Amino acid sequence: MAEPIHAMVRLAVARCGERVAIEWQAEGEERRLSYRELGGEVARLAAALRAAGAVPGDRVAILGSSGAEVIAAILAALDLGCVFVPLDLHFPAARLEALAAEVRPRFWWIAPPLAESAGGLVADAEQGAGGTVLPLALAAPGVPGAAGGAEWLASAEAAGADPDSMAYVYFTSGSTGRPKGIAGRLKAIDHFIRWEIETFGVGEGWRVSQLTSPAFDAFLRDAFVPLAAGGTVCVPPDRETVLDGVRLAAWIDRRRLDLVHCTPSVLRSLLAQPLSPERFPALRHVLLAGEPLLPADVRRWQDVFGSRIELVNLYGPSETTMTKLFYRVRPGDGTAQAIPIGQPMSGARAIVLDDSGQPCPPGKLGEIYLRTPYRALGYLNQPELTAEVFVQNPLSDRADDVVYRTGDLGRVRADGEFEIVGRRDQQVKIRGVRVELAPVEDALRSHPAVTDLAVVDRTDVQGNKFLCGYVVLAQPVEMGELGRFLRERLPEAMVPSTFVRLEELPRTLNGKVNRRALPEPGLQGGRTGGEYVPPETPVEVALSRIFGELLNVPRVGALDSFFDLGGHSLLATLLLTRIRASFGVDVSLGQLFRTPTVRGLALDVTRLELAQEEEDVEALVREVEGLSGEALAESLRREGEA
Repeated sequence: MAEPIHAMVRLAVARCGERVAIEWQAEGEERRLSYRELGGEVARLAAALRAAGAVPGDRVAILGSSGAEVIAAILAALDLGCVFVPLDLHFPAARLEALAAEVRPRFWWIAPPLAESAGGLVADAEQGAGGTVLPLALAAPGVPGAAGGAEWLASAEAAGADPDSMAYVYFTSGSTGRPKGIAGRLKAIDHFIRWEIETFGVGEGWRVSQLTSPAFDAFLRDAFVPLAAGGTVCVPPDRETVLDGVRLAAWIDRRRLDLVHCTPSVLRSLLAQPLSPERFPALRHVLLAGEPLLPADVRRWQDVFGSRIELVNLYGPSETTMTKLFYRVRPGDGTAQAIPIGQPMSGARAIVLDDSGQPCPPGKLGEIYLRTPYRALGYLNQPELTAEVFVQNPLSDRADDVVYRTGDLGRVRADGEFEIVGRRDQQVKIRGVRVELAPVEDALRSHPAVTDLAVVDRTDVQGNKFLCGYVVLAQPVEMGELGRFLRERLPEAMVPSTFVRLEELPRTLNGKVNRRALPEPGLQGGRTGGEYVPPETPVEVALSRIFGELLNVPRVGALDSFFDLGGHSLLATLLLTRIRASFGVDVSLGQLFRTPTVRGLALDVTRLELAQEEEDVEALVREVEGLSGEALAESLRREGEA
């Protein structure tokens, strides 16, 4: 077996020493961790975990306050042959409790700043399964974590380095409402990381983005592609930077990134900004995954950057570890009907089968099956569910020839490239996160005012997928209340961006909800509840028009909320760009979340305009005060002539 991922990083520590391994911000200050210091942190954390009694196979939940902490904890857990389970406190408490109940961790690594928030979660888990809590904190800046990394370099190969052993658990939503814990193999991580490094020539000094939450398996790609190659993991200051196209573009430029991993939704937030060919001078590749890449995205990108910055379309469910097919976008793809997902990487095969399990000829639609030894072991504690999707290869007589049924409908084009068309089930991808619609509907149905409902995915004007909830109510309820209700129970990606109230749901002749007959959001008079209040001031009128154009709503009132009408965080970046172009002021994403109505936002814009005018006047006064009498007279004379 080639070196496992933690051994690959160990070699980079020996090779790179004082090079910067990870850079991020903590409490407003720049932090950097060298490879030597990273090795020391891993050695210290591994020693603490070993002293607490950890043995290979133990499950370790990780709640870190920075990506650097999570990375060091993952490496330490792998060093001992333990199973790492990264979690995210941004998830609702009920969701975290469900995940902890599935995993039943023996150890909890928790950053001290998160200890209070996680206290109830850990206490509940300890009552059911026992558990030991360990503090997860890096050494103070400038202080090596242990022996400056020498101890980690000198340590023996990690225990439990069986390539087929379970190394991690990541969760996706389940159709029954019960989370599905994907049990991943050690060798699957190594395979993907090595493939990306070799395919794109990632090497020492490369600077790579880390935009993904640690609770999703794409975090492994963000972290270990650069670390195994001797590059630098670059972490943005906060989550708002990832969602705000202006801030994200500035950050990419400022950090001089070579490689960015993101979803097409995040790419669209960048494309919504006024880009020029000179932007991102260091950037070489943008690797996109999690959602369909649209020809319009490619066209707009290539119109600015041509072929200087390559776009790469990646495809692969978490069950087969991050990516198994890839496509390097070509000139002219912006005018194609669809962007393919390409062909399988080395170590993987893909086939398209019809309902009878036979291969589909080129062009015919069928379900995509993936065959690879680098697939997950299955779903934790759910053998029946595992058996439904990890099945014997229909084209083989061998019982051990297992393929994964993706549930994705696709076809092989005449040129041999694979193409995705949609899903067989009710599963969709929202901002790169897989979402089953059934648990969303189940949670919404528990609201006391909801008597009937349907949740479907829609596409906004930018091509981003979002969820829309259609509800029949027994009593009046503000639509924002339904969103707040669900956010207490579900992750953000599973909460509908907008709700539409209907007197009754359209149904087919056999009584099923006719999802195709559900109206588009905004076509119900442009209202999600309450009376229409017309905009009054010129700023309100202009904002109402911008709202309507972005959200495809024919009539927007002064009290209408951007988010209640169907806006979401990524589409919000386009709104802020339009506001900047129209009024010449910068409204932050935080301000929009605080005052999302036309009237509230109009007040913010007006305040910013007044503040800007005051600054201009003050600057003029300072300029005048600095002029001599003759210079002032000459300036006034010229102004009069102009």
